[in-house]
Amino acid sequence: MLTKGEKRAVVALQDKRVRDERGLYVVEGDRLVREALVCGCAIESVYADADWLATAAPDLPAERVHEVSADALRQLSAQKTPQRALAVVRRAEAAWDWATAASDPVLVLEAVQDPGNLGSALRVAAWFGVGDVVVSPQGADPYGPKAVQGSMGALFHVRVHVRDLAPWVRDAQARSLPIRATALDGTSLYDAPLEARGLILLGNESSGLSDDLLNLASQRIAIPSWNPRGPGRESLNVAAAAAVVCAEMRRRCRAPGGRQVGACAGSLGVQWPAR
Repeated sequence: MLTKGEKRAVVALQDKRVRDERGLYVVEGDRLVREALVCGCAIESVYADADWLATAAPDLPAERVHEVSADALRQLSAQKTPQRALAVVRRAEAAWDWATAASDPVLVLEAVQDPGNLGSALRVAAWFGVGDVVVSPQGADPYGPKAVQGSMGALFHVRVHVRDLAPWVRDAQARSLPIRATALDGTSLYDAPLEARGLILLGNESSGLSDDLLNLASQRIAIPSWNPRGPGRESLNVAAAAAVVCAEMRRRCRAPGGRQVGACAGSLGVQWPAR
Protein backbone atom coordinates (compact mmCIF):
# COMPACT_ATOMS: atom_id res chain seq x y z
CA MET A 1 0.00 0.00 0.00
CA LEU A 2 1.22 3.48 -0.87
CA THR A 3 1.88 5.64 2.18
CA LYS A 4 1.31 9.38 2.27
CA GLY A 5 5.05 9.92 2.67
CA GLU A 6 5.85 7.82 -0.39
CA LYS A 7 3.24 9.66 -2.41
CA ARG A 8 4.62 13.06 -1.37
CA ALA A 9 8.17 12.01 -2.18
CA VAL A 10 7.29 10.93 -5.73
CA VAL A 11 4.95 13.82 -6.53
CA ALA A 12 7.56 16.28 -5.24
CA LEU A 13 9.84 15.20 -8.11
CA GLN A 14 7.59 17.12 -10.50
CA ASP A 15 9.43 20.17 -9.11
CA LYS A 16 12.84 20.82 -10.72
CA ARG A 17 14.35 22.09 -7.48
CA VAL A 18 13.52 18.81 -5.77
CA ARG A 19 14.88 16.79 -8.70
CA ASP A 20 18.13 18.72 -8.53
CA GLU A 21 18.44 18.35 -4.76
CA ARG A 22 17.79 14.61 -4.78
CA GLY A 23 19.40 13.72 -8.09
CA LEU A 24 16.26 11.78 -9.03
CA TYR A 25 13.63 11.90 -11.77
CA VAL A 26 10.48 10.03 -12.73
CA VAL A 27 9.94 7.71 -15.71
CA GLU A 28 6.35 6.80 -16.61
CA GLY A 29 4.78 4.19 -18.83
CA ASP A 30 5.19 0.50 -19.55
CA ARG A 31 7.64 0.90 -22.43
CA LEU A 32 9.87 3.53 -20.83
CA VAL A 33 10.11 1.83 -17.46
CA ARG A 34 10.95 -1.48 -19.13
CA GLU A 35 13.67 0.22 -21.17
CA ALA A 36 15.10 1.88 -18.07
CA LEU A 37 15.31 -1.56 -16.46
CA VAL A 38 16.94 -3.16 -19.52
CA CYS A 39 19.46 -0.31 -19.80
CA GLY A 40 20.57 -0.84 -16.24
CA CYS A 41 19.56 2.62 -15.05
CA ALA A 42 19.85 3.19 -11.32
CA ILE A 43 16.26 2.42 -10.34
CA GLU A 44 15.36 3.66 -6.87
CA SER A 45 11.80 2.35 -6.87
CA VAL A 46 9.08 1.03 -9.17
CA TYR A 47 5.34 1.48 -8.65
CA ALA A 48 3.07 -0.78 -10.73
CA ASP A 49 0.29 -3.35 -10.59
CA ALA A 50 0.99 -6.96 -9.61
CA ASP A 51 0.87 -8.41 -13.14
CA TRP A 52 3.31 -5.83 -14.49
CA LEU A 53 5.77 -6.37 -11.65
CA ALA A 54 5.68 -10.14 -12.09
CA THR A 55 6.61 -9.95 -15.78
CA ALA A 56 8.79 -6.84 -16.04
CA ALA A 57 10.65 -6.48 -12.75
CA PRO A 58 11.06 -9.92 -11.18
CA ASP A 59 14.72 -9.35 -10.29
CA LEU A 60 14.45 -6.01 -8.52
CA PRO A 61 15.08 -6.12 -4.76
CA ALA A 62 11.82 -6.33 -2.84
CA GLU A 63 12.41 -3.03 -1.04
CA ARG A 64 12.40 -1.20 -4.39
CA VAL A 65 9.17 -2.73 -5.67
CA HIS A 66 5.79 -1.27 -4.74
CA GLU A 67 2.57 -2.92 -5.84
CA VAL A 68 -0.06 -0.20 -6.24
CA SER A 69 -3.54 0.20 -7.65
CA ALA A 70 -4.50 2.13 -10.77
CA ASP A 71 -5.91 4.83 -8.50
CA ALA A 72 -2.61 5.14 -6.64
CA LEU A 73 -0.74 5.46 -9.94
CA ARG A 74 -3.03 8.30 -10.91
CA GLN A 75 -2.08 10.08 -7.69
CA LEU A 76 1.62 9.69 -8.47
CA SER A 77 1.49 10.53 -12.15
CA ALA A 78 2.24 13.83 -13.88
CA GLN A 79 0.25 12.64 -16.92
CA LYS A 80 -3.43 13.09 -17.65
CA THR A 81 -3.71 9.40 -18.53
CA PRO A 82 -1.38 7.38 -16.29
CA GLN A 83 -0.08 4.03 -17.49
CA ARG A 84 0.65 0.78 -15.69
CA ALA A 85 4.10 1.57 -14.28
CA LEU A 86 6.16 4.41 -12.86
CA ALA A 87 9.80 4.41 -11.75
CA VAL A 88 11.97 6.78 -9.76
CA VAL A 89 15.44 6.81 -11.32
CA ARG A 90 18.74 8.25 -10.14
CA ARG A 91 20.47 10.50 -12.64
CA ALA A 92 23.56 9.19 -14.36
CA GLU A 93 25.99 12.04 -13.70
CA ALA A 94 28.39 11.83 -16.63
CA ALA A 95 31.78 13.51 -16.35
CA TRP A 96 32.75 15.69 -19.28
CA ASP A 97 35.82 14.73 -21.32
CA TRP A 98 37.05 17.08 -24.05
CA ALA A 99 38.45 14.07 -25.90
CA THR A 100 34.83 13.31 -26.81
CA ALA A 101 34.37 16.48 -28.86
CA ALA A 102 37.79 15.98 -30.45
CA SER A 103 36.65 12.74 -32.05
CA ASP A 104 32.81 12.77 -32.06
CA PRO A 105 29.99 15.27 -32.59
CA VAL A 106 28.36 16.93 -29.59
CA LEU A 107 24.87 18.45 -29.77
CA VAL A 108 24.65 21.76 -27.89
CA LEU A 109 21.23 23.28 -27.14
CA GLU A 110 20.93 26.86 -25.92
CA ALA A 111 17.81 27.87 -23.99
CA VAL A 112 15.44 25.38 -25.65
CA GLN A 113 12.28 26.16 -23.72
CA ASP A 114 9.80 23.54 -24.82
CA PRO A 115 10.40 20.25 -22.96
CA GLY A 116 8.84 18.29 -25.83
CA ASN A 117 11.33 19.86 -28.25
CA LEU A 118 14.16 19.02 -25.89
CA GLY A 119 13.00 15.41 -25.57
CA SER A 120 12.74 15.12 -29.37
CA ALA A 121 16.27 16.54 -29.74
CA LEU A 122 17.53 13.81 -27.40
CA ARG A 123 15.82 11.26 -29.67
CA VAL A 124 17.63 12.76 -32.65
CA ALA A 125 20.97 12.51 -30.84
CA ALA A 126 20.38 8.87 -29.91
CA TRP A 127 19.25 7.99 -33.45
CA PHE A 128 22.32 9.49 -35.10
CA GLY A 129 24.80 8.16 -32.58
CA VAL A 130 25.58 11.49 -30.92
CA GLY A 131 26.55 10.30 -27.47
CA ASP A 132 26.76 13.66 -25.67
CA VAL A 133 24.20 16.47 -25.47
CA VAL A 134 25.02 19.71 -23.66
CA VAL A 135 22.15 21.98 -22.59
CA SER A 136 22.06 25.41 -20.98
CA PRO A 137 20.47 25.87 -17.54
CA GLN A 138 18.19 28.56 -19.03
CA GLY A 139 16.29 25.94 -21.04
CA ALA A 140 13.89 23.15 -20.19
CA ASP A 141 15.02 20.52 -17.72
CA PRO A 142 15.96 17.29 -19.53
CA TYR A 143 14.76 15.37 -16.46
CA GLY A 144 11.34 17.03 -16.30
CA PRO A 145 8.27 14.84 -16.94
CA LYS A 146 7.49 16.18 -20.43
CA ALA A 147 11.11 16.03 -21.60
CA VAL A 148 11.56 12.49 -20.30
CA GLN A 149 8.35 11.42 -22.01
CA GLY A 150 9.27 13.25 -25.20
CA SER A 151 12.66 11.55 -25.34
CA MET A 152 10.92 8.15 -25.63
CA GLY A 153 13.81 6.48 -23.81
CA ALA A 154 16.58 8.37 -25.62
CA LEU A 155 17.55 9.89 -22.26
CA PHE A 156 18.91 6.45 -21.32
CA HIS A 157 21.08 6.33 -24.46
CA VAL A 158 22.88 9.67 -24.36
CA ARG A 159 24.97 11.51 -21.80
CA VAL A 160 23.35 14.82 -20.85
CA HIS A 161 25.44 17.68 -19.46
CA VAL A 162 24.10 20.99 -18.13
CA ARG A 163 26.63 23.81 -18.63
CA ASP A 164 26.87 27.59 -18.67
CA LEU A 165 27.43 27.63 -22.42
CA ALA A 166 29.42 30.77 -23.19
CA PRO A 167 32.52 29.93 -21.08
CA TRP A 168 32.19 26.26 -22.00
CA VAL A 169 32.16 27.02 -25.74
CA ARG A 170 35.09 29.44 -25.27
CA ASP A 171 36.97 26.52 -23.77
CA ALA A 172 36.15 24.48 -26.89
CA GLN A 173 37.36 27.37 -29.06
CA ALA A 174 40.64 27.50 -27.14
CA ARG A 175 41.09 23.82 -27.95
CA SER A 176 40.62 24.56 -31.69
CA LEU A 177 37.58 22.33 -31.91
CA PRO A 178 35.10 22.79 -34.78
CA ILE A 179 32.14 24.86 -33.59
CA ARG A 180 29.22 24.84 -36.03
CA ALA A 181 26.40 27.27 -35.29
CA THR A 182 23.02 27.07 -37.03
CA ALA A 183 22.07 30.54 -38.28
CA LEU A 184 19.88 31.98 -41.02
CA ASP A 185 22.87 33.86 -42.48
CA GLY A 186 25.08 30.78 -42.58
CA THR A 187 26.46 28.80 -45.50
CA SER A 188 24.07 26.19 -46.86
CA LEU A 189 24.46 22.95 -44.94
CA TYR A 190 24.78 21.15 -48.27
CA ASP A 191 27.72 23.30 -49.40
CA ALA A 192 29.53 23.70 -46.08
CA PRO A 193 32.50 21.49 -45.16
CA LEU A 194 31.58 19.14 -42.32
CA GLU A 195 33.47 16.98 -39.85
CA ALA A 196 32.06 14.24 -37.64
CA ARG A 197 33.47 15.89 -34.53
CA GLY A 198 33.18 19.11 -32.58
CA LEU A 199 30.14 21.09 -31.50
CA ILE A 200 26.78 21.55 -33.24
CA LEU A 201 25.03 24.60 -31.74
CA LEU A 202 21.25 25.06 -31.93
CA GLY A 203 19.34 27.84 -30.25
CA ASN A 204 16.10 28.96 -28.71
CA GLU A 205 12.86 28.29 -30.60
CA SER A 206 12.01 31.97 -31.12
CA SER A 207 15.33 33.84 -31.04
CA GLY A 208 17.87 31.25 -32.16
CA LEU A 209 21.42 31.35 -30.83
CA SER A 210 22.68 34.25 -28.74
CA ASP A 211 25.26 36.61 -30.22
CA ASP A 212 27.75 35.37 -27.62
CA LEU A 213 27.66 31.86 -29.07
CA LEU A 214 27.38 32.94 -32.70
CA ASN A 215 30.54 35.00 -32.31
CA LEU A 216 32.41 31.98 -30.97
CA ALA A 217 31.50 29.73 -33.91
CA SER A 218 34.15 28.68 -36.39
CA GLN A 219 31.41 28.00 -38.95
CA ARG A 220 27.82 29.16 -39.48
CA ILE A 221 25.52 26.80 -41.32
CA ALA A 222 21.95 27.21 -42.54
CA ILE A 223 19.34 24.72 -43.66
CA PRO A 224 17.99 26.17 -46.91
CA SER A 225 14.25 26.48 -47.33
CA TRP A 226 12.64 25.13 -50.49
CA ASN A 227 9.61 27.41 -50.16
CA PRO A 228 9.27 31.19 -50.03
CA ARG A 229 9.14 32.35 -46.45
CA GLY A 230 5.82 33.20 -44.94
CA PRO A 231 3.53 32.31 -42.01
CA GLY A 232 4.56 28.94 -40.62
CA ARG A 233 7.69 28.83 -42.78
CA GLU A 234 10.07 31.12 -40.95
CA SER A 235 12.11 28.41 -39.27
CA LEU A 236 12.33 24.73 -38.43
CA ASN A 237 11.51 23.16 -35.09
CA VAL A 238 14.81 22.85 -33.19
CA ALA A 239 14.63 19.04 -33.09
CA ALA A 240 13.86 18.91 -36.83
CA ALA A 241 16.84 21.19 -37.50
CA ALA A 242 19.05 18.94 -35.38
CA ALA A 243 17.88 15.91 -37.36
CA VAL A 244 18.65 17.52 -40.72
CA VAL A 245 22.14 18.61 -39.64
CA CYS A 246 22.97 15.26 -38.04
CA ALA A 247 21.68 13.32 -41.06
CA GLU A 248 23.81 15.32 -43.50
CA MET A 249 26.84 15.06 -41.25
CA ARG A 250 26.47 11.30 -40.93
CA ARG A 251 25.82 10.91 -44.66
CA ARG A 252 29.08 12.62 -45.52
CA CYS A 253 31.19 11.53 -42.56
CA ARG A 254 30.16 7.93 -42.02
CA ALA A 255 32.66 6.15 -39.78
CA PRO A 256 34.41 3.05 -41.10
CA GLY A 257 32.30 -0.03 -40.44
CA GLY A 258 29.25 2.09 -39.58
CA ARG A 259 30.30 2.47 -35.92
CA GLN A 260 27.47 3.61 -33.67
CA VAL A 261 27.29 4.84 -30.10
CA GLY A 262 26.77 2.03 -27.61
CA ALA A 263 23.34 1.34 -26.13
CA CYS A 264 22.14 2.60 -22.77
CA ALA A 265 24.62 5.46 -22.54
CA GLY A 266 22.58 7.17 -19.86
CA SER A 267 23.01 4.40 -17.33
CA LEU A 268 25.87 4.08 -14.88
CA GLY A 269 28.92 1.99 -15.66
CA VAL A 270 28.31 1.80 -19.40
CA GLN A 271 31.15 0.46 -21.52
CA TRP A 272 31.52 2.50 -24.69
CA PRO A 273 32.94 1.10 -27.93
CA ALA A 274 36.55 1.96 -28.68
CA ARG A 275 36.90 5.19 -30.59
